[in-house]
Amino acid sequence: MDDILNFPFDSKLILRKKNKIKRKLLDRNNLLDLNIAILGGSTTDEIKNILEIFLLNKGIKPKFYQSEYNKFYEDSVFKNEDLLNFKPDFIYIHITHYNITEFPSLSASDEDVQTIFDNQILKFKSIWNSLTKYNCPIIQNNFDLPTNRSLGNLDSYDLRGRSYFLNRLNLIFSKEAQHNKSLYINDINYLSALMGLNNWYDKNIWFTAKYSISFYAIPYLCNNITGIVLSILGRSKKCLVLDLDNTCWGGVIGDDGLSGIKLGNGNPEGEAYMEFQNYVKELKERGVILAVCSKNDHDIAKDAFKHSDSVLAFDDFTSFKANWEPKYLNIEKIANEINIGLDSLVFIDDNAMERNIVESQLPDVCVPNIGNEIVNFIDFIEGNNYFESVNISSDDINR
Repeated sequence: MDDILNFPFDSKLILRKKNKIKRKLLDRNNLLDLNIAILGGSTTDEIKNILEIFLLNKGIKPKFYQSEYNKFYEDSVFKNEDLLNFKPDFIYIHITHYNITEFPSLSASDEDVQTIFDNQILKFKSIWNSLTKYNCPIIQNNFDLPTNRSLGNLDSYDLRGRSYFLNRLNLIFSKEAQHNKSLYINDINYLSALMGLNNWYDKNIWFTAKYSISFYAIPYLCNNITGIVLSILGRSKKCLVLDLDNTCWGGVIGDDGLSGIKLGNGNPEGEAYMEFQNYVKELKERGVILAVCSKNDHDIAKDAFKHSDSVLAFDDFTSFKANWEPKYLNIEKIANEINIGLDSLVFIDDNAMERNIVESQLPDVCVPNIGNEIVNFIDFIEGNNYFESVNISSDDINR
């Protein structure tokens, strides 16, 4: 795995070194060939370039079809021999709020607003229906919000407000994806909010080159798309392996005892660790396998989960390795016990030396460089899309 393509991203560095990164990644063996069609509502050349290296980094060698500028609708609904002959494995529709062809005017009646809204929905439903002939997944952007609001806060709840209009569209997109098994939402509404709209947009490159998002945002967008592709292919990670001391709680259980570790309400650090445990518990409840790999006395480590504020319980872990053996050996045993490949594991440890040893001995295991600040741990797990899921089945919940 190329470290430059791990969260958090240095967008300028990625864009500057993209050709060098691509050449390096193309030297890998056993790459999976995929045909990916990008139907763009704005300029997509740099998106294609960066998406390529993110996919290569995950073992996928893409071949691309790109629509002409803002021809996503025509390429979708009209006969397109080039796209038919391309035989896409995935279709990605890259739109933003710039591609709304009509917003309600401030003088529009309620009936006019509804007609404009219905027309936008019909347009996208016609796109999705037309693309079913390709018999492949469709990854569809929902809508980001504009930075400017002439109505101010009223824009979010007046019928004629653009923010209100876009949020209504996003809700319909979500409902459609619940029923259309070929449709997957790339949630740029969330991604742009997470990054901040002033980072998401660059008006200069919109007006000069018609890129609807900033160059800074492109790696984050491509990482998001890659996560969806991997999940559809069944390549998301399956098991989260956790260290314990200063990872699941603050302090060292063997030295501080049950009453001395930092975990729970009333203490900022303890609350942060409890929030992390809550997040891990949610992953477990939707099917992610949990395991422990810690240098610790087994019984003492096990008893730590009897802490009154511990969200996680000993029984939440499918494999529990608390001993004094090298961690990479224990992680190998965990993979064998669960009967999954090492490339399905993610290892979280606050200790940089332990992370480095595991990464050097088990290169297939994902070991994010999370640092030692508990407030950042969740961001690294989510930012790398390790456990991206496109559906939650009853089997996942019961796993």
